[in-house]
Amino acid sequence: MLTRWTGVGFKIIVLLFFTLWTIVPIALVVTNSFKKEMDIFTTTPTLWFSPTLTNYFNAFSKGDFSLYFINSTYVAVISSLIAVGFGTFAAYGLTSFRSKWSNTIANGFLLGKLVPAISMLLPLFTLIRLTGFLGTLVGPIVAHAALNLPFIIWLLMGFMRDVPKELNDAATIDGCTKMQVFWKVVVPIILPGIAAASILAMQYSWNELLFSMQLTDMDTYTLPVGISTFVGAISVDWGKSSAAATVTMVPMIIVGFFVQKYIAQGTTSGAVKG
Repeated sequence: MLTRWTGVGFKIIVLLFFTLWTIVPIALVVTNSFKKEMDIFTTTPTLWFSPTLTNYFNAFSKGDFSLYFINSTYVAVISSLIAVGFGTFAAYGLTSFRSKWSNTIANGFLLGKLVPAISMLLPLFTLIRLTGFLGTLVGPIVAHAALNLPFIIWLLMGFMRDVPKELNDAATIDGCTKMQVFWKVVVPIILPGIAAASILAMQYSWNELLFSMQLTDMDTYTLPVGISTFVGAISVDWGKSSAAATVTMVPMIIVGFFVQKYIAQGTTSGAVKG
């Protein structure tokens, strides 16, 4: 009995630690966004202060934050649609047209996700520059879709392998083609996986900095790049950067809250059943 309670207590301590590890930085950013500059730079952090919306006003009016928000929304949505679209068809091809190379190809896609992203920056930068899309939103869209594609293929293959073969056979006997089986049988069953893949791809694109910084210019900055402009060579505008970061977090938190069951179901099912 003592051993069991010790184990439970240890788990609670670990969970509390990771909860605080996650919540405290977010809480600091949010509170700093409502503080005046003199309150942010106090030696001892102040819990009681007079809140102000000046930082939000300055971020939106003086930092082109509205433009960054629109750019990020456009890049995240389009790159996620491309990655999930191609990834769904690729996963279906690898699972339905079985051959001895299917697993090898699938593992190859997963290895692409394990390669450090920075190693792909120079080749992608060169290709996008040669095609004339450098400094446009096409650059980060292509980069984010390419970086998300291996994981999406691997995730959705796990779902498609779990689709009962009898359903596919029954649809084929009824006269359905491979594509009709895909749209009428496979897609409705793996919708939780598609939802999870879409949200994870969108979250990655929304928060990605490295490729967005190198492939855009001032008119096509995304939110992470726009926030980084508040960091100067000598000082950091903590008020505006905290306000911008807070607004940046809100959309993904709202989306994640409403689709969290799909994310949990998608990631666990796709990993375990695959």
